[in-house]
Amino acid sequence: MSKVIAAMVCVSFLAATLVCGCATGPKGPTDQELVTSTITGLKDAVLAKDLEKIMACLAEDFYHPEVGDKAAMKDLAAQGLDMIDMSTAEVDLANMEVKVEGDTATAYPVVASASLGSVTVSLSLKKEKDGVWRITTGEAEGI
Repeated sequence: MSKVIAAMVCVSFLAATLVCGCATGPKGPTDQELVTSTITGLKDAVLAKDLEKIMACLAEDFYHPEVGDKAAMKDLAAQGLDMIDMSTAEVDLANMEVKVEGDTATAYPVVASASLGSVTVSLSLKKEKDGVWRITTGEAEGI
């Protein structure tokens, strides 16, 4: 009788292994998916006029030659959010392509529009030590 129980345990174990797959467990999101998540988070924060969430999407070493560092970007973003009528604002990510090369990535095009006009943005990101992809700079067309 114990041989029958042992055989049933073996068969159950094999069946569970085949159903569940490898014992390493499920894989997490890809870097491309994580970059897309950061950009989607930025979109949601902009449309909600949530300055703190916008800033959380930026790397500490964010820099743009025409804007400056992260602190300067925060001031500029606050001014911009005050000027924009969000009832007409849209951020289109439908055609965005994400390219990941090691610990850096680009996302383009990110198209933002509102009553003031539209802009197409290319964003550069890096994967930081905490595993989160954050924006390091960006280039805008159409301003």
